[in-house]
Amino acid sequence: MKLDKIEREMQKTREKITEYQNRLKELEAQKTECENLQIVQLVRSLRLSPQELKTFLQGAAEQPAPAPVTATGYTTTEQEDNEDEE
Repeated sequence: MKLDKIEREMQKTREKITEYQNRLKELEAQKTECENLQIVQLVRSLRLSPQELKTFLQGAAEQPAPAPVTATGYTTTEQEDNEDEE
C-alpha cells in the first residue's frame, strides 16, 4: 500500500515536471520573440538602408567592446583598480 502511494506521487511529480518544462519552453519562445521585436524596432529606428546597416554593423564589430559598468557606476576595470588601492 505504501509502495503504491509512493509510485502515484512519483507519477504526479513526473507529470508536473513535464508541465513545467513545457511552460518553460513557451516562456523562452515568448522571450526570444520579444527580444527579436526589440531588435527589429531598434534597427528600424535607425532608418538605414540595408547597405548602410551592413556598413554600420561591420564598423561596430571592428570596435573593441566597452568595459561593462557595475552597479556602482564604475567599469569593471575601474572597480578593480579601486579595490587594489584599498
